[in-house]
Amino acid sequence: MTERVQPHVWKRNVRIFGGVTVLVGMTILVSVGIIRVFTIRQVIVDAPGMTVTLEKTKFGNNLLFVSTNELRGELLATYPLLADVRFEKKIPSTLIVHLVRRQTFALLSTSGNTYAVDAYGFVLDAAENSVGYPVLRFDTGILSVGTRMTDRRVMSALSFLRALDNREEIRSIQERDGASLQAVMGNTNIFLPQSEELSAKAATLQTIIDGFRIKGTLPTVIDLRHEKPIITN
Repeated sequence: MTERVQPHVWKRNVRIFGGVTVLVGMTILVSVGIIRVFTIRQVIVDAPGMTVTLEKTKFGNNLLFVSTNELRGELLATYPLLADVRFEKKIPSTLIVHLVRRQTFALLSTSGNTYAVDAYGFVLDAAENSVGYPVLRFDTGILSVGTRMTDRRVMSALSFLRALDNREEIRSIQERDGASLQAVMGNTNIFLPQSEELSAKAATLQTIIDGFRIKGTLPTVIDLRHEKPIITN
């Protein structure tokens, strides 16, 4: 009985082994094919207004297995002037890296120099033309491109501007005294507290301005340093 079963078992094992061998072989062939077909052969850097050179070795060899999240974090940490990094995979072998530069949000005038800064206080570059941007006038010393502002007055002014729908109407913001700021919008002076977060004050100002514009005139002074605004015509 045993002698009759053993050949059957042996043949079955041979078939199984043969099937596994074929499967492993096919898997190896497919893997090699994928590696060869999707090998990164070209890295294109899309960086308008910037000169950035990226090493191809940073992206690995295979387009399908590029770790974009890790690379994005590394690039943002290496280049502080970048607002975002996006990757585009063009099958079979091209990787496009889109680098998005931080945009000028306001100008900072300090120590006889003017710098472009983004909405969160990153110093972008030296600037001369102030048209279209609010000017923040604070003495913060000489600044280095790529650094982020930590001055409380500047950060307060930026938080105020971020919350406005019409920040371009603000001509300038400067320190009024040790506890308050003064913003100028046309012929209107706006007094603000030196708080890190001024979005609520910006919302109040927006409501006041909209109401006065319906009447056709704007007040001379809008004091937002207190719980209730004080308006002087």
